[in-house]
Amino acid sequence: MARFSFPKQARIRYERDFRRVYRRGRRLEAYPLRLCALQREEGGNRLGMAISRKVGGSVVRARWRRAIREAFRLNRHVLRAPYDLVVSVAWEARPEEASCVQEAFLRLVDQLNGSGPSRRPADAGP
Repeated sequence: MARFSFPKQARIRYERDFRRVYRRGRRLEAYPLRLCALQREEGGNRLGMAISRKVGGSVVRARWRRAIREAFRLNRHVLRAPYDLVVSVAWEARPEEASCVQEAFLRLVDQLNGSGPSRRPADAGP
């Protein structure tokens, strides 16, 4: 059974970890999300977010962060290997596009997994 929590161990919190992912990671894009992913040796998947002020004010950026966190929380078990993921939002994205984060995140996960079909959690809907 997959766990859908978002504990502290599932977050990238330190600048050195962000830099390592940016320096050595694989870059992918599925509008409106941009992803930099670095495979880990062991442990679980971790998420970091870098959302520019160009995206909008603090309320808009917080909306994006909540949507990205929720997409990661519900779908991190779909990744076949442990990754450090740093997600950013295309600065030209509009706030109402935050509703399509889940499907964009799944497209990115499919690319990381080698374009295989991803399993969606039971409560995510059709």
